[in-house]
Amino acid sequence: MASKKLELKGKTVVITGASGGLGSLTALAFARRGAKLVVSGRNLEALKKVADQATALGAEAHIVPADVTRMDEVKALVDKAVELTGGLEVMVLGAGFAVLGEAENIPLELFRQEMEVNFWGVIHGFYAALPHFKKQGHGQFIIVNSLSGKISMLLFSAYCASKFALWGFADAARTELRRKNIDLLCLYPGPLLNEFQAHVVSPDYAVPRDMAWKLRGERPERIAEKIAQASERRKPEMIFTVWGNFCARFLPMSYRLAERFRKISFRFSRLYIKPKP
Repeated sequence: MASKKLELKGKTVVITGASGGLGSLTALAFARRGAKLVVSGRNLEALKKVADQATALGAEAHIVPADVTRMDEVKALVDKAVELTGGLEVMVLGAGFAVLGEAENIPLELFRQEMEVNFWGVIHGFYAALPHFKKQGHGQFIIVNSLSGKISMLLFSAYCASKFALWGFADAARTELRRKNIDLLCLYPGPLLNEFQAHVVSPDYAVPRDMAWKLRGERPERIAEKIAQASERRKPEMIFTVWGNFCARFLPMSYRLAERFRKISFRFSRLYIKPKP
């Protein structure tokens, strides 16, 4: 990976999943660096609030709603971003949600939806922006993955499957793209102190809204800043916590250690996650 720092001021950054949570905070982190923003998602009212906040920070901000599961809409998003701002330098692929439950109880259609949003939503963004990056001779993809894309967790089989798929894709494609001066960053946040858990879909468990606080998650504002910093520094991969780095590096080296970790994590989570009546 080239070591030259990426100057974000005046660069066009498209962010999917920007209507709330980490995506909206990431948009503001790029806004503080003077980037031209194109925020996308399905909640138009929420996107307007994010765009207003970015504008208040002095950034140029545009709204282009899109459903990442639709390739035609994602391609239209990229085309509109280029039309509105005159270019595209960074594509942040951050839309996602989690399905929680025992694998045998997850309906196939729900599993398929998990893959459509978390995996195919990223792939659609990749193929939509890639021709533009190749034509101009440079560009940067940022895949906002999850620590669950490095460490498998009980009750998150569908979520882990979607995130592990992104890990494999990113590691392979990154090396291919280097020859074309295109960066591919894959970033792995852990539990965050936001409302992500409130939107977890589960067929058989009740998830408390404050689950992230119980798990002592990271402040999402801090992670959003780290994402923007990774973009500037062109870091190919980043895990944001010491314990996350430890788990990701050492658990895959021992099946027994990894299995013990999963069992302990499951017992701890069952203190808060209860089966539905």
